[in-house]
Amino acid sequence: MFRNPFYLGWNKGWSFLFFFEGGIPKIEAKGFGICITTKVEKGESPLESADRLVSREQRIRKSRYYSWLRSINVKQ
Repeated sequence: MFRNPFYLGWNKGWSFLFFFEGGIPKIEAKGFGICITTKVEKGESPLESADRLVSREQRIRKSRYYSWLRSINVKQ
């Protein structure tokens, strides 16, 4: 059984995996039907990397959602 090694309260619905690929530390986030990966930047903890990765994805999702709402309201 895979256990989520991080607890990010506002990021419910995501699970994270920390791994090395070619000697480069990376973090993978899975949730809401997608899987996204980023490298851990120098001086950054895996927790900060996970937060940055999911925060960016949440902003993109929210932007798409509001864009979709505007397109519906224009057509009415």
